[in-house]
Amino acid sequence: MTHVIHKLSFGDKLQVHNVHGAFNALEGADKLSSNPLASHDYILKIVPTVYEDMSGKQRYSYQYTVANKEYVAYSHTGRIIPAIWFRYDLSPITVKYTERRQPLYRFITSICAIIGGTFTVAGILDSCIFTASEAWKKIQLGKMQ
Repeated sequence: MTHVIHKLSFGDKLQVHNVHGAFNALEGADKLSSNPLASHDYILKIVPTVYEDMSGKQRYSYQYTVANKEYVAYSHTGRIIPAIWFRYDLSPITVKYTERRQPLYRFITSICAIIGGTFTVAGILDSCIFTASEAWKKIQLGKMQ
């Protein structure tokens, strides 16, 4: 029961670059080198997902995580025919992605933080250099021992 899963997805396909999720977690699952007599059990946890863009348009899709196991099944009469099982569980929680622009005040605050940090580091360096030069002058004059 070797196999390759090319695509397994639920709902509409979200083609959004800034949303990283498991919308096709089994894409490219390759079991060609597995035991040909083994059964495969895929346990899927499906999570409803809503994506809202800046215009307010909502798109609905589903993400899922997967756990799988491979086993050779036996019964009291002998080995059971291999199979592939897809078991799924729908989550009662929905994930919502909302696309928003950052406000102008956040940009201004970031610029002020960068400038303030630069002045602080420059002040620390200036203080260290000044203290070291004063100590060096005292050593040259022989006042420090």
